[in-house]
Amino acid sequence: MNTQTGSGPDHIATHLLAEVDFKWLMAGQGCWVDPQRLLSDPAYAHQCLESAKNSPCDALRHCARMLQLALAPVK
Repeated sequence: MNTQTGSGPDHIATHLLAEVDFKWLMAGQGCWVDPQRLLSDPAYAHQCLESAKNSPCDALRHCARMLQLALAPVK
């Protein structure tokens, strides 16, 4: 089962886990993330994700890619 697509419980759990991981990994890099704004402001989300993808932290880069997939609109 692909947990990256759909809107069922697995997708919600994956999204929530990615969001929490992202927030804490960014905090570890000295960057505070506003979770509500991350979900409601596409420009802010893009800025946060791009910053994370350019981080020297492998875990943060991976998490940013996973969160980007989780935030992508379901088609």
